[in-house]
Amino acid sequence: MKAVFFDVDGTLIEGTHPDYRYIRPKVSEAIRKLQKQGHYVFIASGRSYAFLDEKIRNFGFDGFVLLNGAVIYFHDKIIYRAPLDKKFVHNLCDVCKSHAMEYTLQGEKDAYVDKNFTYLIDRLNQYGIFKQQLQLEYNLDDIVVYKMEIDSPHHEDRKYIINNLPENMTFVEDMNHNYCHIEVYAKNNSKATGALKVLELLNIDKKDSFFFGDGDNDVEILSEIGLGMAMANGSVKARNSAKIVVPSVFEDGVAYGIERYILGK
Repeated sequence: MKAVFFDVDGTLIEGTHPDYRYIRPKVSEAIRKLQKQGHYVFIASGRSYAFLDEKIRNFGFDGFVLLNGAVIYFHDKIIYRAPLDKKFVHNLCDVCKSHAMEYTLQGEKDAYVDKNFTYLIDRLNQYGIFKQQLQLEYNLDDIVVYKMEIDSPHHEDRKYIINNLPENMTFVEDMNHNYCHIEVYAKNNSKATGALKVLELLNIDKKDSFFFGDGDNDVEILSEIGLGMAMANGSVKARNSAKIVVPSVFEDGVAYGIERYILGK
């Protein structure tokens, strides 16, 4: 019995490319082969449940390690949750507002975005995350937050976020010429800690675990899991942390990795 974990963006799909916005047939077929042989398949993503495309939610995965390990679903039941401290969330929201940065607050099932954050809403739309997937009206005191994502068109804004993070929090960032994007979450949660909790639940040895990923938030799990495989399109940190580099998402690299390194054994 094996457990195989998959990142979403840049691994199973490439959200900005219309031909790769959904799981490709070759990749889907390979995952189905794993299931037919009795192996477990899990999503392990920084995304919230609200940000998962309906086709991924309904694909038939055994569970989801979401929000960088802060929430774990197994067969539609939450088996682990680790929300952020409410005072920290309030303080970071205040920092963002004082510097005109827009942010997403992510809960177990819902993602919360201020209706006036038009820059952020438009950017999410480019990744296939649409208004109907967002809660635009909310009271901060009434929601439970597991991760924050902060966006700004001004790169210098990042220092205000980093300088205001307490020691028990961490971040990953994505910077290009158009915007700065930062994910903020608790240090003691990651995709790796989430995957290890799943292995313990299922009584599966770590040597029988596998992961496919591409980003900086995959570094821990790529090095911790039995066999971590990075996509050729992945970040330098991800590729350096993996035991194997498989072809890119545009070359159905997940299917290649399943066939050669899991089913081929």
